[in-house]
Amino acid sequence: MMGNKKLQIWLPLIFSLVMIAGMMLGYRLGSQGGGKSKFFSSNKRSSLQEALDLIKLKYVDSVRIDSLEGRAIQEMMNELDPHSVYLPPVDLKEANEDLAGNFQGIGVEFNIFSDTVNVVYVIPGGPSDKAGLLIGDKILKVNDSSIAGRKLKVDDIKKYIRGPRGSKANLQIIRAGAVKMLSVTRGTIPVSSVDATYAG
Repeated sequence: MMGNKKLQIWLPLIFSLVMIAGMMLGYRLGSQGGGKSKFFSSNKRSSLQEALDLIKLKYVDSVRIDSLEGRAIQEMMNELDPHSVYLPPVDLKEANEDLAGNFQGIGVEFNIFSDTVNVVYVIPGGPSDKAGLLIGDKILKVNDSSIAGRKLKVDDIKKYIRGPRGSKANLQIIRAGAVKMLSVTRGTIPVSSVDATYAG
């Protein structure tokens, strides 16, 4: 009878000590593994990650890993349904600008004829209009970078003429056979006013 009373006193105390020790052990294991228990984590890596790691370590030429990752992701998306797409960070920025309804640039529409950028529309009241750019002007250089005769794509040209609001785009143009310089201060251009495919 006396042993039974001692058991009733000590048993809850022993359970409490075991529970406290278990909680402390669990806390320690969690803090060592960055919140993940090492007992339950899977260190299995994808074959894609292993291939990228091998390229980083062993490949003798210089290579842009982010470019390889982007192409690998694009190929994975191609295997899915036609509505699944991957937008690289550069394209995502442009897509977000289009969704926002505006972008930062000089405010023109252009086409490329004979490997030269030809202004086909100047947004009234926009940065280029204020600087004096006219329909028919041919843009040769932007800030000392030649954009004529280089077989650039529309997206490449947009990178030259778009930029942060308030920044300068110093343009070398040809107007009626004469070379001129114009300084355009970039501004916010509403997408609704231009065809975004050829806008800058």
